[in-house]
Amino acid sequence: MHLSPEIGDVLLPQFVQLLLQCRQLGEASRGLLERQRRTDAEAIVDRYGWIGAGVVALTPLPGVDLLGAAAVNAQMVVEIGRVYGVSLGKESAQDLALSVGRTLVGLGLVKGGLALLETALSLHLPTLLLGRALQAVGAAWLTRVAGRSFIVYFQQGQDWGDGGLQEVLQREYELNRRQDVLRQFLQAALRRVVEPLQRQQERLPPRPGG
Repeated sequence: MHLSPEIGDVLLPQFVQLLLQCRQLGEASRGLLERQRRTDAEAIVDRYGWIGAGVVALTPLPGVDLLGAAAVNAQMVVEIGRVYGVSLGKESAQDLALSVGRTLVGLGLVKGGLALLETALSLHLPTLLLGRALQAVGAAWLTRVAGRSFIVYFQQGQDWGDGGLQEVLQREYELNRRQDVLRQFLQAALRRVVEPLQRQQERLPPRPGG
């Protein structure tokens, strides 16, 4: 079929416009999918953070290194991967979790995070409760830093990027210690961790001679 130049002059701009609209729709769909994935993945991280906080509150850990390891749950890694269409085996997820846990400790982010949280929590708690609450809230906060680092990893096609794992963890650490972000987290921590610990303490029988 042969088109006259006049008809071609009319149809070509319309065809180009249609292509542009299709491209824009495709980009919008990808953007919507990415936002939904991010929302779902962050919900997973929050869930595992508060689960970890509850476990640590019941059974405090003896050292900073163990707290860093406890903050990274292999099952959390599996579930975040699934959100991004990646099927990870248990062993691969454990290897990733251990790597991130060791790096959290090695970079001093566990100690730094606990020091940051201790300052804030000491305003709300007596010394008797501070230690348990600090470890529990610290586990939730470190899980948040680690988990959001994994989100970056899966967003980038299972790649930590040019700066590697250390740069991603450091960036997420800095983002999560920002005043507005930290304040929002602490409000949730007081409700989910600190207040239950306080109620538990009030129910305990008084010490002999107390």
